[in-house]
Amino acid sequence: MVQAKEAGIEPGRIFLYDGSRQSNNFTANVSGIGNSARIAISDVALKGASLDEVKAVTGHEIGHYVLGHIWIGVAVFSLLAVLLFFLADRLFPRVARAFGSDAAIGDPRGFPVMMFLLSLFAFLAQPILNTLSRTDESAADAYSLKTVNLPDALASALVKTAEYRNPRPNGIEEFLFYSHPSVERRVRAAMEWKAAHPPEAK
Repeated sequence: MVQAKEAGIEPGRIFLYDGSRQSNNFTANVSGIGNSARIAISDVALKGASLDEVKAVTGHEIGHYVLGHIWIGVAVFSLLAVLLFFLADRLFPRVARAFGSDAAIGDPRGFPVMMFLLSLFAFLAQPILNTLSRTDESAADAYSLKTVNLPDALASALVKTAEYRNPRPNGIEEFLFYSHPSVERRVRAAMEWKAAHPPEAK
């Protein structure tokens, strides 16, 4: 694939998978690290999207790959895990007493308390992880626009996701629960890119 070669990615890293067996959503993703890293695009793209839309979305996923978003995610998850277990260790005695338990952190009786703490911390950390994800998604969009330069196709592909994702959540809802920027915001960014980079006159 030309796009992969231009980005320095082995074409064998890009796969088409049978996503239509699970849903009709136009989806693609990057997964794995090191030798297992790959870009996967649902076959729904070939049935319900134009060639330019597929190119734009592929450019977006290549952006995730080239910009190292998987590695950034691994690093952030690891740091958060260390922090969460550190806090759980420090707060366990107080929380256990609040629940009327005298169990120590290594006592099997304290397992429900530990699960409560970890669930609470995971809930509180979710906005941080969502913010990181939205930042990565915006960067991948920008990469696609810069390298593929198909803003109309990227915008129309994003509009298709509005079928299964609220295109215009309010700010608080997006901050707390959304791993992707709103469709409205992403389409606007694509159109702003188009306005700032008009095609050269022939």
